[in-house]
Amino acid sequence: MVSPVSTDAVGFAPLAPPTVWQGWDAFVHRAPASARDVTDGAWSQAEREDYHPELAVMRTPAMDSVFTNVRRLLLLNRRQQAGARRGLIISGPATTGKTTTMMALGRSFQLVDARQRPGQAERRPVLFISVPPAATPKMLVSEFARFLGMPITDRLNQTQITSAVCDMVCELGTQLVLIDDVHLLDTQRRAGAETSDQLKHLGERIPATFVYSAIDVETSSLLSGVRGAQIAGRFKIFRHRPLAYATEQDRSVWDDLVRAMEDLLRLRAHRPGNLVKHAAYLHARTGGRIGSLSHLIREAALIALTEGTERITKQLLSEVELDAAAEAQARLARPARRK
Repeated sequence: MVSPVSTDAVGFAPLAPPTVWQGWDAFVHRAPASARDVTDGAWSQAEREDYHPELAVMRTPAMDSVFTNVRRLLLLNRRQQAGARRGLIISGPATTGKTTTMMALGRSFQLVDARQRPGQAERRPVLFISVPPAATPKMLVSEFARFLGMPITDRLNQTQITSAVCDMVCELGTQLVLIDDVHLLDTQRRAGAETSDQLKHLGERIPATFVYSAIDVETSSLLSGVRGAQIAGRFKIFRHRPLAYATEQDRSVWDDLVRAMEDLLRLRAHRPGNLVKHAAYLHARTGGRIGSLSHLIREAALIALTEGTERITKQLLSEVELDAAAEAQARLARPARRK
């Protein structure tokens, strides 16, 4: 099933999800918040409320490492006509930025491809899907078809859909296949095992480089048994860890990330540098998880807008409740109170 489109409370146009081509292509070509004029004081309240949820996480060393790894794999796989092409699995705890990194990778690759092949609007150099819960082989390959806009009828069986998808992907010049949430495949169950086999089959039929994203794939069933050994023999694993704050270099990376997000704020009473001043607190609150940091800053900005304060303070940050993982990490980081 295609995910429902999203909309907002003030009537802005709905956005198609990135797991269909229209949504993905819009994501690729939409100017990021960092490219907009953030000093323009003429924006309305509604425009600023629409702007702040889009604040993007800036490039991190982890993103750069993934980009480098995938560029090398693309070169390695370029002339391979058959057999096991090499791929990458981005693995790590929840909210560490795995999906963000994978989507940034796909966006960068597609923009480069468009520059190298101008005038070929029919190309689909990148394919991005998410594994459905309790996926079957037919459900998985149907997600490929939906991304490409291929009509699916109940009369088509798994083999027919798979053949049509592979033929179309080859015709459209797809070179990078991004698959999110592969940890949802439980290979201890029959449906999950068969869907894992379907992924392997697609990787052999489609002349592209595959990149998976998963929560802690090393501890999942995906790499266990004979099937797991096949995946482990074809894929590198990139460990996407929370950002540390122990060394001077760690702190510099984190502070730069906070500063980059703060520079994008459109809050008229916010003092530049106030968030960076609280960088250590922000790390303690989020456990170094990029997704949690993005959530914290964006929600705080929206509260500052809707309540009219127009600035983010440490008090406001402390009032924003984050995801359970970040809140648990924050509790561990708090010093024990003396009795």
